[in-house]
Amino acid sequence: MIKVGMNLLLWSDDANFAQHKGLLDFCKEVGFDGVEFNVGIVSDPGECQLFGAYAKELGLDVTTVGTFNPSVANPVSPDPVLRAAVYPAFKEFVDNTLRLGGTLICGPLYQGLGYFSGARPTEQEWAWSLETMKPCFQYAEDHGVTVALEPLNRFETYLINTCADGVRYVQELDLPNVGLLVDTMHSNIEELDVAAAYKAALPYIRHVHISENDRGIPGTGHACGKEIFDVFTQGGYNGYLTIEAFNLGAPSLTGALHLWRSFAPSDDDLARRGHDHIRNMLK
Repeated sequence: MIKVGMNLLLWSDDANFAQHKGLLDFCKEVGFDGVEFNVGIVSDPGECQLFGAYAKELGLDVTTVGTFNPSVANPVSPDPVLRAAVYPAFKEFVDNTLRLGGTLICGPLYQGLGYFSGARPTEQEWAWSLETMKPCFQYAEDHGVTVALEPLNRFETYLINTCADGVRYVQELDLPNVGLLVDTMHSNIEELDVAAAYKAALPYIRHVHISENDRGIPGTGHACGKEIFDVFTQGGYNGYLTIEAFNLGAPSLTGALHLWRSFAPSDDDLARRGHDHIRNMLK
C-alpha cells in the first residue's frame, strides 16, 4: 500500500522535542501516515528516542534523510581524511534512524551536498564513492535499515543527477538494502521524460519525494502531475510518497539548496495542501 509522509525539514533542520513535538500531532491530524526526520544534523541523540517513542504512540511511521557536509565528510573528496570521516558520520545517521524507530534512510549519500570539483565527475571519484560507501551501507544492512540514494539536480551535486546514473550506482554496489529515492523536483530539472525515467527505474525505487518544481506546495506547479502518480499506482510501488518542501525553515540548507524566498503563505498550509493533492492523485 502506498503511504503519504511529511518531511519535517519544512519546519526545522534540527528538530527539538520540546519545541517541535506538536508537529507530529499536526501531521497525524492532517492525515499523514509517517514523518521524515533530518539526521544530517542532530544536536542531541536523546531527542531521537523521544521523537521515536512519541511517533510510535501516535501510530506514525518514521523515515529519515541525511546529507554529508563536504567540509567534514565527503565520499568523493581527493582528501583521504574526508573520505575516512564518512563512515563514522554515516554510522551516526543510521544509529539515530534506529533511535527514531525508522528502517529507511534516504538522501544524496554518495557525495557531499553542494560539493563540486569544477569539472565533470571522474571514474576515480565514482570509484572512491563506491569504495567509501559500501561498508557504510553494509552497516545499515546489518541493522535492518534500507538506504534510498537520491539523484539531485546539477546545482546541488554532480556525481549522480539522473535516475539512470542512480540505477548504475546501485547495480555496482550490489547490496540488497540499497535502492533509489526519486524526487520530482530534481527529476523535473534533469529528466527529459520524468514518468518514463521512473518507470525504467521502478524496480530500484525504495522511496519517493513529492516536491514541486519551486519546492513549494505540491500540486501548484508542473512537477507533481497525475502522470507521475500513475507510475506508482499502476506499477505496484509499495512505499512512501513523502512531501519534501521548504519555506525557509531549514537555515543550514538555505545556501546549498538556493532557498532565497518563501514558497507558501505558511508552513502548515503548505503541508495540508500538499497532503490533499497527493491523496487526490492516489484516488
